[in-house]
Amino acid sequence: MKVLVTGGTGFVGGWSAKALAEAGHEVRFLVRSVERLGSVAELGVDVEDRCIGDVTDPDSVSDALGGCDAVLHCAAMVATDPRHDAEVLATNLAGARTVLGTAARLGLDPIVHTSSITSLFAPGLSQLHADLPTGSAGDAYGRSKSAVEDYARSLQADGVPVVITYPGMVVGPGVGDRFGEVAEGFETVLRGGVVPGSDAGWLVIDVRDLAAVHAAVIEPGRGPRRFMVGGTYRDAGQITRIFRDVTGRRIVRIPIPGSGLRVLGSVVDAVTTRTGWSSALTRAAMDYYTQMPESDDSAVHDELGITYRSLESTFADCIASLARAGRITAADAGTAASR
Repeated sequence: MKVLVTGGTGFVGGWSAKALAEAGHEVRFLVRSVERLGSVAELGVDVEDRCIGDVTDPDSVSDALGGCDAVLHCAAMVATDPRHDAEVLATNLAGARTVLGTAARLGLDPIVHTSSITSLFAPGLSQLHADLPTGSAGDAYGRSKSAVEDYARSLQADGVPVVITYPGMVVGPGVGDRFGEVAEGFETVLRGGVVPGSDAGWLVIDVRDLAAVHAAVIEPGRGPRRFMVGGTYRDAGQITRIFRDVTGRRIVRIPIPGSGLRVLGSVVDAVTTRTGWSSALTRAAMDYYTQMPESDDSAVHDELGITYRSLESTFADCIASLARAGRITAADAGTAASR
């Protein structure tokens, strides 16, 4: 099939384009800058079929979709900095309405939308699964993903072959200098040698496993579908041990309770608003970190036949790639730098 990929120069989009090409599909890119395709080409992907435009522009989206059989919508603005709230909300909803809506009008099948666990997240959940109602996240990114989720599900209710994936914290080797927002958390841990938290944890999916899911669902005639791709959950103590094992460094856990981390996140947000200083320890990040449940990814394993990599290999590959990109030092990466 010929598949348009939006956000194809990004972390998830770049690896997903590679997986699509390796599955035998033709990939077309909708990009704002041709220069950013260089990092995708370094993954071994043919980037010659590309259209210049923006996902919020109906004309460029319509042109890019012309002649395509399917679309994978990965483009989204991701930011936990409260200064960007209005832009995040406007951009993500407008982009999804334009891409998914135009693809539906043109009859593409399937129409794959990359959502997020944040679209379903709510404090107190015992498990994340694909049939949860839209969530109640407090940050702008989470609210934008919930708004897009409502729109995508309305298309599904009308029988449009929209396929929705819900990734957890996406981690892995970068696409050039693009690693996704979770990389900031890795950098914070590796520079400080500390993992905070007692009642906290990460739900991690390797970007290459998510890409494999995206390639597997490019299949016409299956109708609307939803797949939870949260990944593997590990608590703060287990995360500390993984960092320690893959780097050979002394990484320690400081058992700060979740309530304390959430207060710290609020303080960081206030400082960010006043000074422009930024940190991965935002209130939104701490809400997710201290209240994240495990996920039910059984449909990925049972229906698509995909088995996830170990978190040890995912962490090691991500850390090595961060070091190669100059985002951390070789000393920060420890023994993972040699991978």
